[in-house]
Amino acid sequence: MKTATKSVKFFLAAAVLSLVLPLLLGGCSHPFPYQGTFNGNWSGSLTILSRTIPVGGTISVSVDSKGAGSGTVSSSSGGASPATMNATVDENGNLTGTVSFTLSGTNFISNWQGKIDKSGNLLNLQGTWTSQHGSGTFSGTGTKTK
Repeated sequence: MKTATKSVKFFLAAAVLSLVLPLLLGGCSHPFPYQGTFNGNWSGSLTILSRTIPVGGTISVSVDSKGAGSGTVSSSSGGASPATMNATVDENGNLTGTVSFTLSGTNFISNWQGKIDKSGNLLNLQGTWTSQHGSGTFSGTGTKTK
């Protein structure tokens, strides 16, 4: 009888651990490795009515602990008001986002794709942007949060 009681207790303990252990370990997850704030520059050109216009300016992007990115894209070329970037960053540091801005009365939606590399607490962001009227590049540096 004692062996049967020990077997039941062992089975119940194993069942409880299999339910509780994943919950306890889930709280020990590592912080998102690309969380931080980036500042940098963007440049490129747009073609409007057969005319090529150089564009460029600054970017400021923050990535949170879940990989959601947001920030501003400003133009130093004139004619464009600051625009908002909405982006996501995956667990490999790949950034995908969109920016919608107005230049000379025309609304442009651009797709931004890049890669974040980390070295210690430093983060480097590089990528390209494309739209129906042009394309270009962007880059930035930042500091990892947490």
